[in-house]
Amino acid sequence: MGRTNKMAAYDVKVLGEKLKARGLDVAEDALKGLVEDVFGWVEESVKESATPYDDIALGILPVIKAETLKRIDGIDGQVG
Repeated sequence: MGRTNKMAAYDVKVLGEKLKARGLDVAEDALKGLVEDVFGWVEESVKESATPYDDIALGILPVIKAETLKRIDGIDGQVG
């Protein structure tokens, strides 16, 4: 089967353009807010917890949160 158009196979930029009509940029903003809320809740819970084992999470949560937000930022194909 040959190609019918000039689009590169699996071009995420083309997919991003198609999804913008469905509110992709809004979804990205919503996900950022969701991550902020979830990570804030986990941090508060760790601090309130009597178990010392989950205190380890406080050291790695900022790294995981930053990486998660970085990946979410690219959903719409643009940084920022």
